[in-house]
This record gives sequence, C-alpha cells and structure tokens, in this order.
Amino acid sequence: MILGTLLGLVVLVLTALGPVAWWLHRHYVVITVQGTSMTPTYRPGDRVLVRRGLSGLVTGDVVVVGEPDPVTGWRESDPLDGMVTGRRWYIKRVVAMGGDRYPVEVGLRGTCPRGHVALLGDNVLSSDSRDHGSCPENQILGVAVRRMTPAPGEPEATGGSPRV
Repeated sequence: MILGTLLGLVVLVLTALGPVAWWLHRHYVVITVQGTSMTPTYRPGDRVLVRRGLSGLVTGDVVVVGEPDPVTGWRESDPLDGMVTGRRWYIKRVVAMGGDRYPVEVGLRGTCPRGHVALLGDNVLSSDSRDHGSCPENQILGVAVRRMTPAPGEPEATGGSPRV
C-alpha cells in the first residue's frame, strides 16, 4: 500500500515537473563564457543565465548574439532559429538601440538603424560593432540575467568565444 502511494506521488511530481522543465528550456539558457571580450564584467569560465528574447531590452543590457561572419558581419546572417547548439555566440553590451545616435566609441556615424543594436565588449580589445557594424535584433538570442559561478573544471583565464 505504501509503495503504491509513494509510486503515485513520484509519478505526480514528475508529471508536474515536465511542463516546468519545458518552460524553463524555452525561456532560459545558460552559457559559459570562454573569451575575454567582456572582462571585467564576465570572465572566462563564468556561467551566465540568459533570458531568451528581446523583452525589456535597453541600452546597457548585456546580450548573447550569433557570431558575425568575419567578412560581412551580421549583414547577411540568417535570423536565429531558436536552436542553441551547433552555433558560436558573442556576449556583448548594447550601447545603442535602433534610432539612437552611435556613441563615439563605436566608430560609426549617425544613428543606429531601426531593428538593430550597436554592441561593444567591456574589454577594449573586443570584436564587436566597431568591426562588424550594427547587429540586427534577429541575431539576439537573449539578455543576460545574472552571472552564476564559473563552470566546474573551467579555467579562470582562457581565450575563445562564448560557448553554449
């Protein structure tokens, strides 16, 4: 009798957790930073919780975006399809939204086009909008919500790009 009740309770808990896990997976992702472009804010090995989508995006937010093409930048990139694996990512700070004037640090003149953002890494040696131009909003995976602990076994200072 007790075993049957316990088994029923386990099934009930697992049934309830399934939709919660699905919802979390659809709305959040954790990335591990590998590069130094966002130091000192994020260091290599830091794990960052990212809320998928653009909801509430403002200048100053840190976003995860698809890696730009080295030659064409983000201009010819296909819109993101929601898949996280099999892609390379950048983590950068939004310094201008569509319609805002570019900050001097970006090295571009005029205003950021509607539907785009200008991105800079916190480290001056970052590869960002200075190299690749403004980033279309359809390249943004999501907004960094908080820094978590470094990934287990990850070194504190290595090169590379953010990894999902």
